[in-house]
Amino acid sequence: MDVWLPYGGTEVCVRVPTENLQDIIEANEVAGAESPEEEIKKALENPIDAKSLAETVKPGDRVVLALSIHDPMIAKLAVSSILEEIAKGGLKAEDLTVLFTYEIFDPSATALPAQLINELSPLGVNVVSHDPSAESVYVGESASGVKVYLNKIFAESKVKIVAGTVRPDPYTIYEWSGCGVALGLSNLETVKQIFMPTLNLDAASDLMHKNILEVSRIVGADFSVNIVVNREGKIVRSVAGDLEKSFSEASKIADEIYKFPVEKKADVVFVSSGGSPFDSSFFKACRCIENALKIIRRKGVTVLVAECPEGHGNPEFYEAVSRFKNDLNSLGKSLRKSFRVGGLVAYRLLRAFRKADIAMVSTIPDYYASEIPGLKVFRTANEALNYALEARGRRSKISVLPNGNLIIPTVEA
Repeated sequence: MDVWLPYGGTEVCVRVPTENLQDIIEANEVAGAESPEEEIKKALENPIDAKSLAETVKPGDRVVLALSIHDPMIAKLAVSSILEEIAKGGLKAEDLTVLFTYEIFDPSATALPAQLINELSPLGVNVVSHDPSAESVYVGESASGVKVYLNKIFAESKVKIVAGTVRPDPYTIYEWSGCGVALGLSNLETVKQIFMPTLNLDAASDLMHKNILEVSRIVGADFSVNIVVNREGKIVRSVAGDLEKSFSEASKIADEIYKFPVEKKADVVFVSSGGSPFDSSFFKACRCIENALKIIRRKGVTVLVAECPEGHGNPEFYEAVSRFKNDLNSLGKSLRKSFRVGGLVAYRLLRAFRKADIAMVSTIPDYYASEIPGLKVFRTANEALNYALEARGRRSKISVLPNGNLIIPTVEA
């Protein structure tokens, strides 16, 4: 059977013998809402367990919107709809500060693109971005002991609104509004305390999600907007109101799209990060290996399909991989002393080699790949398939994840 996998701006084909193919694990195809604007407005007017924004604000309030949405059109829809609501409470556009959260796994996305600025500027709001190295304010301690230091603008505003898109993330299960605040408005020390306890766990995403949820309870958000998008990035549904309860409802909707029950683990897993922009660099692409490891038998073969035209893509990631490639313990000690997100991703990648044989289909230069002991790089998917069947046996069962970042595989007991 010919199975096509996203690769950069195109696709590559792997010809899997029918008797070997166990399953193709993909998100369900769900159409976007007929009127995305009306979907967001309906959510704002019918909040879950919270007052409406019109009832929450009053003239003279300093209002901040922490925005974890980097699609210009969705961001504009969210901001304009929120402006309409706070206007009912007597506020003007200049009373609202839109604070873009920091993308810790993609810092380049944090710099406001021209299109996003062009979309929001006519609305008359103040637009700023969070800098994790800037001054932060201590706001409390989570149930698991994480000391939470938040962006000063957000912490000191009278009314705090959070908004984000809901879609899968290999490290945190879901991206959502509270995740955007916990990771995107905190300082690096708080991010470190969220992630470090998960360093050596196989199912790290469960604890990461729990820690983020606990931190989000400390931030004191008055109103939350969670926008569920399909795998094409189109708005499906929107849920607003109480931060935790609105996410709970939104995640049920997202589960119907992205959760995939897997009956048996496979001997071989082919996983694509989803093509561009997910595979623009090795740093971005390798995170989807987390999902592949959930469904592979121990010592199976995982084949990552990722073009990686930008090479390693993150200096901290490359430095950690090349320096600590044979010494995971020392990398762990280094992260405890001086935490770096690139180092965290490097640690999770290097740790994956303890569970699986990892190969890669990519144009990444050999000198990058040679820095990682045990990584085998092939130029075609069928070459990688032949290698995997030689390594695990010709009767090996194969699972395929065409969009490894946008899926939540769950192995049935």
